[in-house]
Amino acid sequence: MSGRGESTWSDLDGWHSLLAREHRLFEPMVEGARVGIVARADADAGHGDLLAWSRTRDGMRVERRPFHGFADCDVGVLFVAQDGALEALHARIDENALGAMKLQLRDGSMLLYVIAPKKQLLDDGYEDFLEALGLAFLGACR
Repeated sequence: MSGRGESTWSDLDGWHSLLAREHRLFEPMVEGARVGIVARADADAGHGDLLAWSRTRDGMRVERRPFHGFADCDVGVLFVAQDGALEALHARIDENALGAMKLQLRDGSMLLYVIAPKKQLLDDGYEDFLEALGLAFLGACR
């Protein structure tokens, strides 16, 4: 947990509020679909904490889970946040945090790792969320 604001990682209610406001992006996801965010230092070390956004029957749920490396993170996509990146998103949690995330993906302060196969991401409904972040790698051709 080095180099990050603990309140950012612990504010599950704040993250849930963001996901509730952006619910339309997550509605196509199947129950069990999961997005993860991990600090760069934890990703490099192969252990630490993971902020997981999980699709449930009732909508999105946010939880803090242990991170044990890329192979065992149980998410479809994993965002790796450079120092300060998640804190910058959290600072805009009541505004356009996903817009800020899109900019961070462009400038490299947030990196995306696709964990699940493309077909699974499409079948599980990740497309709207990823396209909203400017990640059109799924494309229209299937």
